[in-house]
Amino acid sequence: MVLGVLVPFGAQLLNVSGLNKVIWLYLVVNSSYMLYLGYITRKNGLFPLVLLTMPVFFTLISTFWLRLVSHQYGFYFGLLYIVLSLFTFLGDTRDDPDENMIPVEGGFHGLTEAGDEKYTVPVDGGFQS
Repeated sequence: MVLGVLVPFGAQLLNVSGLNKVIWLYLVVNSSYMLYLGYITRKNGLFPLVLLTMPVFFTLISTFWLRLVSHQYGFYFGLLYIVLSLFTFLGDTRDDPDENMIPVEGGFHGLTEAGDEKYTVPVDGGFQS
């Protein structure tokens, strides 16, 4: 909410020029935060709709309701923020907890029955098509 509403409001109060607002506040600061939010959402396993909070606040409240941001910029920056957060949310998954699970491509080995007979269970269940 701070970056979506209070930063545009503060920029208007401080009389920041339009070009500086667009480049530094909306493009650099907010875009960097959305990249970070996408990464943290994936890393901590947060609900993915968290990624929509800042763009919705920015687009709906700051642009359309309070008119702190020009309509030409507000809508498209909201879309840009969603895309950036999805890049890092869906991007590099090497640190996901499910990456260390046991693969089942070769089936489970070492299962025993009552007769201590060892056998393997293939992935397709043993059915031939």
